[in-house]
Amino acid sequence: MTQKHTQRASSHPWIDTVWQTVCLQDGVYRATPDGAWDLILAVSPEEEAVVFLTGQATEPVDVPYLAGEHSVVISFSAHVYLATESEVRTGAQIRWLPVAGERFVLDGIDLALPTFEGAEELVDQMILAGLLKSDDLVAKAFSDNPKAASRRSVQQHFKRTTGITQKDFQMIRRAQEAVRRLKRGDAPAGVAADLGYSDQPHMIKSIKAIMGFLPSDLELVHKL
Repeated sequence: MTQKHTQRASSHPWIDTVWQTVCLQDGVYRATPDGAWDLILAVSPEEEAVVFLTGQATEPVDVPYLAGEHSVVISFSAHVYLATESEVRTGAQIRWLPVAGERFVLDGIDLALPTFEGAEELVDQMILAGLLKSDDLVAKAFSDNPKAASRRSVQQHFKRTTGITQKDFQMIRRAQEAVRRLKRGDAPAGVAADLGYSDQPHMIKSIKAIMGFLPSDLELVHKL
């Protein structure tokens, strides 16, 4: 094991997942799509901190790391977007943010560095400052009570809010669930059938395209 990953769920409706990672050796981490954009604090072995925003991804990205690095990641729910950006970041696009001591600055707003335990408080501060907004149509798209709207309108809102299509989002989340169940030891044929893949080879092809790994290597997939 070259990295130690810890994740937790959040009761905050604007947060998808909170992560922290400690790098035990030098290596390369394959960051897999998860249907979220992130606010990341990364601290070097020399304790130099950087903060940056990542975009929605539809394919894996290889990220090198050094022993002694550690990070905190806040992954936002699909309906959440940065109010101050005219275009949503996608793929490997990164936006670096100024850091001074224990603070960082986002669009003129001074904020405390992200922490694993304090993600909810930080996000509440970002909402209060008007940095984050929510698209209600997207928020309710997958709920039991979706907001009344045409399919075309939902698709337009989804693409404008997330930067990816609703279909791409669903494919990513389906691949994530397939990986979870396969790692749990469920039978591949049953997983493929339950999740709506046409057959087991279709599922394997989809996982490889989205996650960058074959079922034999799924222990390397962490961000689920």
